[in-house]
Amino acid sequence: MPETDWFEKPVRMMRWDLLGEYTKIKQFDLDSWAKEKKEKWHINCDWIVGTPGSAPGAGYLTTFAAEGFERYPGFEDFDSIREYLPYAHKYGIKVVVYLNMHWYSYEFASKYPGWEQLTSTGEPYGRVHPLYGNGTTLCVNSPWRDWAFRLVQETAKTGVDGIFLDGPVVYPDCCYCVHCQDEFRDEHGNEIPREDWKNDLWKRFLLFREDSMARFLRDARENLKEVSPDGVIFLNAGGYRASGWRVARDVQKVGPYQDFNAAEEFFHPAPSPHKLFASALMAKYLEAGGRPAVVFTHHALGEWHYKFLPSWEVKLAIAQTIACGANPWFAFFGRARDQDESGVQAVGEIQGFQERNEQYYEGTKSAASIAIHSSAQTSTFYTSEQSEVYRDTWTGKEQDLIADLGTGASAIDWARRKHICETLLEDTFVGYTSILFRQHLPFDVILDDNMTDEGLKRYRTLILPNSACLSDSQARAIEAFVKSGGRLIASFESGLFDELGNLRGIPALDRVLGVKERQGMFPAMLFENYMRVTSRYADLPAGLLLPRPPFCLKVTPAASTETPVLFLEPIQSLYMPLTAESPYPALILNNCGEGRTAYLPQLIGSFYATHRMEDIERLIASTIREMDGAASIRVRAPPTVLVDVRTQEPSNRTIVHVINCSGDMQRPVTEILPVEGIEIELKNTKIRKAKTLTDGQGLELTRERDRVKMILPRLEFYEVIVTE
Repeated sequence: MPETDWFEKPVRMMRWDLLGEYTKIKQFDLDSWAKEKKEKWHINCDWIVGTPGSAPGAGYLTTFAAEGFERYPGFEDFDSIREYLPYAHKYGIKVVVYLNMHWYSYEFASKYPGWEQLTSTGEPYGRVHPLYGNGTTLCVNSPWRDWAFRLVQETAKTGVDGIFLDGPVVYPDCCYCVHCQDEFRDEHGNEIPREDWKNDLWKRFLLFREDSMARFLRDARENLKEVSPDGVIFLNAGGYRASGWRVARDVQKVGPYQDFNAAEEFFHPAPSPHKLFASALMAKYLEAGGRPAVVFTHHALGEWHYKFLPSWEVKLAIAQTIACGANPWFAFFGRARDQDESGVQAVGEIQGFQERNEQYYEGTKSAASIAIHSSAQTSTFYTSEQSEVYRDTWTGKEQDLIADLGTGASAIDWARRKHICETLLEDTFVGYTSILFRQHLPFDVILDDNMTDEGLKRYRTLILPNSACLSDSQARAIEAFVKSGGRLIASFESGLFDELGNLRGIPALDRVLGVKERQGMFPAMLFENYMRVTSRYADLPAGLLLPRPPFCLKVTPAASTETPVLFLEPIQSLYMPLTAESPYPALILNNCGEGRTAYLPQLIGSFYATHRMEDIERLIASTIREMDGAASIRVRAPPTVLVDVRTQEPSNRTIVHVINCSGDMQRPVTEILPVEGIEIELKNTKIRKAKTLTDGQGLELTRERDRVKMILPRLEFYEVIVTE
């Protein structure tokens, strides 16, 4: 069996940033510095700044000797990489060099006319939108790319183990430079159009931007490998957020040319509360890209960069990352560490636990039977044609005898409409995944490229939160998945558009979902409208009223379907009588071949994400459980306990990760409250013993038919249960 490469084993990365005081490294005892990182932080991969990410755009200055490149002031006689590298390797630490490739000073850019990214007006992006208040950015299709590749090779000559590229990205409304114009014209025979969501050429330009990013990384990798065949390279590939297309980030495009899929999941206390399971969700998304995943966690309390996060927030982020199969990366500014050691201690505690138990993290795979679709196609191209989606509904909130009823106006501008669809799409994905986490239903994220017969075959249940844009081949794979026994849950406009966002004449999935006809939308109202359970469904009793999301479609079901939940007729205002049932279902159940589908013709995931209503969680969770049937795991614990299950071959282990996120009901979390008596049932007749890794104690097993039950007496924070 070939030896596993270092980057395919558990990796614990850090970045100790000196932010504008980089020459302080010259004063360090480098041996003690490396030793501290190994013994106190328990890292095995360190990041050293090669070109700084600091004002005013110092990305062209190096902290090491690189032929043809200007040194950062103070490093004229000191090579930070070559000086530090032997000490890091002495303690078994791999070294990755950070190269800033998106932030350059105006003075540097002015030396090289034609390198800057240009907006559709012909102005340099960074002159109109100064990066971080001062600086500009350069184009991946300009001659700058050759400058960047020379820098990659000079970096590789130091003997480092890898390179991280912070950027480049293609910024919004970019790039219209002569180099992009020429390449686009060669590919498509036309000039680059301006933003126009009805223009197919505009959509082709969005793909061109992503392809340009992929070509840049491909060529950067080739240049690295010429000098260092074993060197790794990766960049900040972006996450699951629906706005990623605005900076041409798609992990599917760049994934084939990098050794890690990595993205930021930084904590920001405003403007909206941070998601409780944010790092776990990012880990699952990145792992879906088929490369070792890295979740970036910053020490900073949002924009207060010299204040550490509370230690529990640090531990939550890293524990969620490693529990869901990804690698942690933690960064902090040196001055912050000078003022607060608690963050350092928290990192050391959780990463030390993983280091001591590394054998149980290596080579594991998710055991989830549920997959939820994260659709870059939909994020990029989806703009609903339902005018009610763009209606100003407001809140219905009553205060001081005034009810907020909204204006009823509809957004007309297509750019505004695109932003609305993005927001709803991301909220829908987050809403569904929040429920999966809270209900202890382990799941994977599945990307567009894996919506194939092969990619779907390992799952029992597929969730399309609002996968509006699907290709013909993806739709065929979904239909085949259902007919062969798979379960499908779909919402709102899933399958109504092709992969480029063009409305289909015949929706791709309606036959599978049991939809006979579509008849528009209900009036968009956020308040005082309802759905009713008409016949007992799962654990929902007949007659139960449920709050209705604002965006709901009117569809006629096929004759062979079941419709246990109906929309009520609209209520026009507050304090009015309850209305009668409409003829339109809020849930359609359909048998198709050997499989079964559930269709919710509403943006129910978005509604849950913004309002967190228990009844909506019950409806979605009941539907998932009805579809998924005999789940591989059942957990009885508070919804703030995160559970993920992984398997490990050839040892035939099942490993259950349990994280207590039960805090003090606000973010940032400053206290975790212990949970007692967590019951876990696994569907596995081969399990003979189980132990916890925190204390090595065995757990008593009880058996019932094909299931094994165990009780975790007390969960302080993070536990790993290993079954053999």
